Amino acid sequence: MHCQRPFIPAWTRFSTTITLLFGVITLVPSATETAIAQSLRSPQVNDDNTVTVRLKAANAKEVVANIAGQRLKLTQNEGRIWEGTSASLPAGIHDYTFQVDGTMMIDPSNRNVKKWLTMASMVEIPGKPALLTEMQSVPHGSIQRCFYPSSTVGTQRPVMVYTPPDYHAVQETKYPLVLLLHGFGDDETAWTEVGRANFIADNLIAQGKIGPCIIAMPYGHPVPVPVEQRPDDYFASNNDVYEQDIMKDLLPFLESRYSVRNDREGRSIVGLSMGGGHALDTGLKNIEKFSAIGAFSAAVPQLSNDDLIIKYPALAGPSPAANQLQHLWIPIGDKDFLLQRNQSFIEQIRENHVQFDFHLTSGGHEWKLWREYLPEFLIKVVGK
Repeated sequence: MHCQRPFIPAWTRFSTTITLLFGVITLVPSATETAIAQSLRSPQVNDDNTVTVRLKAANAKEVVANIAGQRLKLTQNEGRIWEGTSASLPAGIHDYTFQVDGTMMIDPSNRNVKKWLTMASMVEIPGKPALLTEMQSVPHGSIQRCFYPSSTVGTQRPVMVYTPPDYHAVQETKYPLVLLLHGFGDDETAWTEVGRANFIADNLIAQGKIGPCIIAMPYGHPVPVPVEQRPDDYFASNNDVYEQDIMKDLLPFLESRYSVRNDREGRSIVGLSMGGGHALDTGLKNIEKFSAIGAFSAAVPQLSNDDLIIKYPALAGPSPAANQLQHLWIPIGDKDFLLQRNQSFIEQIRENHVQFDFHLTSGGHEWKLWREYLPEFLIKVVGK
């Protein structure tokens, strides 16, 4: 195997001195390299589940960290580094930002970043025992980022695809397909980078709680995201285009590229927030194609009952077609800003004799809950 040595230009900050001594080349680190090796440790998760954050901002007058809902005023240590330690935090994911003299910024020492409409740094508190979202000593599946041709949108569109451990060893097997959709401010990487859907699936499979499955996580904005004010009809138009893209372009691509089941019983659709609205919209319009719908903290339809039935005929009649679903699961937090909207929607579908499971939990509109909802949904739809 030939490994090409990287070219290191003289002007780069990683300047290196080369000394020839008895035919041996010794690389002597420059002062800049030494400084980089001694860079700040931030964030630092402590044994008591507190988190210490640090920031180099020598000329700042005030630095505040907003972490997990806490406002933490940092102080300068002897090395003029701003630092502070949070209160003890529960196991799981937490985001934080700095405010430096009133200007918000992410932690430049932390590569773990949540890419929402605005970015935030992330820190994970490990569980004892390990959480389902943590990488454990189990067989792991693979994640691919693919691009599929979309005749609906007129371009190629991205999708992240999780395949289970030993997927290539048993090509003749057809796996259940789960379409997993993200929220408004996210993209196709959110469910792996923040939600850790791949680790959840790996761990559940290893524990024997679900069978192997394929999870596809497409990009949810076939209509470009508005830059300034969001048009009133954005969600409706985006829903309509996305449903066509999923049914006409994404599903055929997945069926041609991966060993997925193409029967109704082997296919489910689920999402969070905007993606929960997408799951309801696409699932209810194509009730014969999906066995289960999951709508986490969802942007559910806001329509009169007459308009709801017109848009989704599967909700109509004394024995609505939606009752063919094995699961219609609608979980949400009790402090979620979409709670009242969800409660109005479930009252509508209850009046229309639709069978569903509404699950109210403690929390807001947050990844903590969605990372708990996903394993529950997977156990429902691909459990052994």
